[in-house]
Amino acid sequence: MKCVLCGQRKGKRHCPAKNAFICASCCGEKRVLEIPCPEACEYLKAGRERDAEDFRKRVQRMDSTNREKYRRVLADHQDVIARLEYAISRANALSRDFKDKEVVRAIDVLLETYRTEDKGVLYEKTSDDLRIESLRRELRTIIESFRNPEGRESTGIVDPQTARLQLGGAIECLELVRLLAMAYLEDHSSVSGYVDFLTRVIPREETRKSIILP
Repeated sequence: MKCVLCGQRKGKRHCPAKNAFICASCCGEKRVLEIPCPEACEYLKAGRERDAEDFRKRVQRMDSTNREKYRRVLADHQDVIARLEYAISRANALSRDFKDKEVVRAIDVLLETYRTEDKGVLYEKTSDDLRIESLRRELRTIIESFRNPEGRESTGIVDPQTARLQLGGAIECLELVRLLAMAYLEDHSSVSGYVDFLTRVIPREETRKSIILP
């Protein structure tokens, strides 16, 4: 029996989403990204375990300074990182050609805004690329919701009485996500390795717990 997706290789795995047999290659390459895999699928669970192990190896290959930063920032701001991860994974799910370099660029633009604020100047940097700008705005909204839950997120005005995530912490959270994206970009194996990883491993329902643990 041929795989119902590629029509070339033998279908050996029963896919509950397709209610048909597919080959291991299509299952591995297209799960979640093109196939709406149910959370209970045994192949999805096994695939996530492999993806998580690959991620851990990438973290271990970082230099000691970056590994320590990864552990510290995640320990201090896991809920913030989880929201940022989720936003990136959903952006990729909605636009299947999203690239890691676009994530990095969106973060770079947002970091420029916050680093400028750290110097005492309020100036919001934006991008002319609509895709990058859309993600930048989503990530900024998330950061501002933690910095000032009761304030006016769209204005960048932070109420010191209700601010929770400090500016330095916000910068570190964004730097960490950028670091992780670069860990995938630098091996040149895929232009979307990081965003695809997040889309595969993060459940479709938002969580406050980062899927990426030390």
